[in-house]
Amino acid sequence: MPEPLPADVDSWTLQEGISMTILQNPLRTRIIVTGKGEKFYVPPHWHAAHDENHVVIKGRLIVTQDGVRRVLGPENGVCLTRRGVVHSLEGFPGEELILEETATEPEDTEQKIFFFRNMGAPGMLSSPLGIMQVLYYGDTYPKFPTGFRWLERGLIVVVGGWIASLFGYQLPDKRLRLDPSRFPRDKKD
Repeated sequence: MPEPLPADVDSWTLQEGISMTILQNPLRTRIIVTGKGEKFYVPPHWHAAHDENHVVIKGRLIVTQDGVRRVLGPENGVCLTRRGVVHSLEGFPGEELILEETATEPEDTEQKIFFFRNMGAPGMLSSPLGIMQVLYYGDTYPKFPTGFRWLERGLIVVVGGWIASLFGYQLPDKRLRLDPSRFPRDKKD
């Protein structure tokens, strides 16, 4: 099982050529891509309970939101992704990129940091059950070709919420918590 990152670690490597830093005032995450190593890519996914802001500080970023693909640079300012919108992020091979991410609510930004701390824990990215557990607690659902939200949610709940725990997986940083608003009874997909 992955080892936790110390709570006071403000920067860590996600993979070769890609690191993450926590910045204060305002609280936000900064992803730094050197252009060496693998290309930066976050596959299509969506969030049920929070909106996100992305700002390109340096370089170019491909953002796809509900099938609409755009190339963003520093001149574009904030790119807002509303909850429920399927989105992906992609850098350009061999290019430097500095990207900042926040949620629209400060407490959601804090939870995003705990999400990234868990994903960045040593060994986590090579552990499918561990990844699914972090997705479950982190309000993140993969996009499937079928587009059935109930199936996307169900996979994360069953595998990340139940099966990973049965196999003894625990979040390295337990400050990431499940938000009860993610499964509202009055909302339909």
